[in-house]
Amino acid sequence: MKKIIITICVIALMLIPSVLSDNVVHRTKISIESDDECTTLITQFGLNDSTSCVIEVDMEGNIIWEKCGLRNPHDAERLPNGNTIIAENGLRRVIEVDRNGDVVWEQRFGLILPMDAERLSNGNTIISDFIKRYVIEVDSNGTIVWNKTDLPKAFDAERLSNGNTLIVEAEQYPDGRIVEVDSEGNELWNMTGFSGPVDVEKLINESTGNITYLITEHVGRRVFEIDEEGTIIWEKTGLLMPSDAERLPNGNTLIAECGANRVIEINENGKIVWVKGDLNYPVDVERLCDKQPPSIEIIKPEQGYLYLRGIPMFKALNRTIVYGPIKIQANATSSGEVERVEFFINNKLKKNVNEEPYEFKWAPLLCGRYSIKAIVYDNTGQNATDSINVFKWRAHPILILSFSLLILGIVSQG
Repeated sequence: MKKIIITICVIALMLIPSVLSDNVVHRTKISIESDDECTTLITQFGLNDSTSCVIEVDMEGNIIWEKCGLRNPHDAERLPNGNTIIAENGLRRVIEVDRNGDVVWEQRFGLILPMDAERLSNGNTIISDFIKRYVIEVDSNGTIVWNKTDLPKAFDAERLSNGNTLIVEAEQYPDGRIVEVDSEGNELWNMTGFSGPVDVEKLINESTGNITYLITEHVGRRVFEIDEEGTIIWEKTGLLMPSDAERLPNGNTLIAECGANRVIEINENGKIVWVKGDLNYPVDVERLCDKQPPSIEIIKPEQGYLYLRGIPMFKALNRTIVYGPIKIQANATSSGEVERVEFFINNKLKKNVNEEPYEFKWAPLLCGRYSIKAIVYDNTGQNATDSINVFKWRAHPILILSFSLLILGIVSQG
């Protein structure tokens, strides 16, 4: 019978006490290569309720926010609204807490050992469950709306901008693998031969378009970057049970080194430029930077106008009326770089646009009220939303004009 990966490094530490050697750094230092305006969100698996915490520290290592009293959290993500979503596998749940630490949302249904949780742009949440052997997507009511089953040791999942899902199956060599599936669950691509992979981040070089993957191997004791052909182009070896890694905008890499009870930031040469020590088995890390959020504005259709086949005719009593197809357009800006704009109709994703102009052609068949929403994402991990409500008319344009002129006449006489 194949040996199962040691998924929680606390167990491994109990078996291997020598890992806490003289090499472990238990202090915080800062380098000019790090961004002083940023903070770091760290998930500590801990040994008990007092040490099982999610903390946010500044670049000096001072705790500026924390949520303790948890039961073995394994993943945390800061949301655009300032709340934090946490995969708490000790209590078989995923929770969202506000800045006061109060639980404002909870998911228990369908979970036994949730390892990872990610809030999607449509408000749903994607969760990886190690024991249930699946990745699920749940809506705000907790209803499962998508799943990918039969995944040995599902550990990490990331919803990609193209709608596909990147999944880590955390088995020991040679069975550990990374797989990409489409919205129907069909396998499109996979890579095997890993030694206990626990995290993956898909990286796209904006200047060249090249795709690489940043992979964390818990058992293999390394973090490395690999291209789609399997060629290693960067790696950091000799780590003590790394559990998570994140590539930063400055090119450095942030690593949760669970076996060393620390989080480190290393540059491209592998040199440590920042470290936060004295932690309690860190298993997840996220760098948060106080950057200006992006902005987006739907410029077509414009509020309060009547459109005939995409052409604005006149103001329509503060109602937006659309007849025929129309090209929906948005302006998006960011202090960093705009990664993509998503367009939704009635909260259903219709189009992903990765470059200007941010637009798509909309030609609904049914008349009635519709909600149009546009969301912009930038390379700092922030997003912004704009929306507009419209009424889609299918009557003949002459009837629309006659009705509008009648209304305008009544208003002017009044």
